[in-house]
Amino acid sequence: MIEKPEVPPEEGSDLSAVGLYVLSANAWSILEKTPAGAWGRIQLTDAIAELIEQNHQVDAVQMAGRIFNCGRKLGYMQAFVAYGLRNPEFGDAFKASIKELLNK
Repeated sequence: MIEKPEVPPEEGSDLSAVGLYVLSANAWSILEKTPAGAWGRIQLTDAIAELIEQNHQVDAVQMAGRIFNCGRKLGYMQAFVAYGLRNPEFGDAFKASIKELLNK
């Protein structure tokens, strides 16, 4: 597992870890021993990789749909617009508003 790679790794996977985590007690002891990683911080992904290395059970659910990187300003704005467009209450009005802004 690689924490927020800038480019896709040469080897590895096209999967990402996002969302919520349910951690077992042994994850906490591994986190306590995990050295600082990316950005000088302890990374949960490093601890999860260590759990896998130690043959602990790590389950994942593969999801379908579009993913936005809300840790970046552009990704957050893209997610906001995508959600706004599909919102049942405001979607049509939101789309009209965007069209109006684009035509200025």
